[in-house]
Amino acid sequence: MVLKKLLFIGYISCLFAACTKNAAYQVDVKLSNLEAQHIYAVFETFDGKHVDTIACQPSEKFSIIRKEGEYTTLTIYFENHKDWITVYLEPYKKITVSGDALYPLLVQVKGTHTNELLSDFRKKAASLLKEKTELSGAIDTSQYVGSEHTPRLANIDHELTTLAEHFIRKHPHDEASAVLIQEYFLDPENPLPAETLINTLDPKLDDSYIVKNLKAYCQKAKQTMVGTKAPDFEITNIYGTTYTQHSLAGKYCVLAFTATWCDMCQIEKMMLNQIAEVARPEELEIMLVSLDEDLQKVRSFIKSQTIRWNICTDSAGQAIHLLEAYNISSLPRCFVLDKNGTIVLKTDNGIELKQSLETLGAIPKDKK
Repeated sequence: MVLKKLLFIGYISCLFAACTKNAAYQVDVKLSNLEAQHIYAVFETFDGKHVDTIACQPSEKFSIIRKEGEYTTLTIYFENHKDWITVYLEPYKKITVSGDALYPLLVQVKGTHTNELLSDFRKKAASLLKEKTELSGAIDTSQYVGSEHTPRLANIDHELTTLAEHFIRKHPHDEASAVLIQEYFLDPENPLPAETLINTLDPKLDDSYIVKNLKAYCQKAKQTMVGTKAPDFEITNIYGTTYTQHSLAGKYCVLAFTATWCDMCQIEKMMLNQIAEVARPEELEIMLVSLDEDLQKVRSFIKSQTIRWNICTDSAGQAIHLLEAYNISSLPRCFVLDKNGTIVLKTDNGIELKQSLETLGAIPKDKK
């Protein structure tokens, strides 16, 4: 589950309708194949967000308007927040958004230099972006069914990154290049390719909020790469026991970021139950870091388990703090720390997790 979508729910409480004539920002939107729905418009600035809601009718033109504030981007969410379009703003620059709602990757945005360069890139990559949308199952087509298209999707992604890199190297002075680095090269597992391309950009872009965010992201990602010392932590489980890296020194540790309400995050699917059944407490500590705030719900979950799980909830905001420190963008996510507190694995695959712990000697090897 992508956390960006989860955190977006929190923005809805500050919804306001926007309507004015002399606006600092005006974005006119005309999308075909758009069903009647509420559109959410998230205006972002350096240190905050503002969310508007717009009721639209099928395929009609509508305007998103903000009279006050200094904003850098507008993200337009539609189809129950499943799809979105990002627009790069400049005060008093009228912007138009047009295209097919079924193909958000192909939508054209006009009105600023950055938007128009990105739209030109989408035009050049149109056939690949269209095929990617269809192969990924974003729209229903009888032509593309099943996982047999996974290799083709991988090829498309490779071709897109090649096109994006060519564009970036051709336009080192333009902020649009920083946007493409963000879209195609940011990888929490390996930030080095993105960092390499950031270094090709004109130093005059260093003051751009996008470039600043890219550099901060890469720096943070490098802190949780395999082979680096794990970020320090101090967390208290539901039984009142506090753990730190120092207190876990001398044994392996699995930090499993999860939530009891996340079907894909159940301990069985990450094979944590099989690992816990054979683990020796003096060799391996398994800590479930749960986003749940409701202790009663967590205790009910524990009662259904035969294993006494070591769970830290978010009742005091500690899970969110760890999510930020460990650069978590989706659930489930597991980190394996060695006896010295070094990250030796991060994965969302239970088989990989179990095999890694067996190889390390943290748990006995399965004799089957």
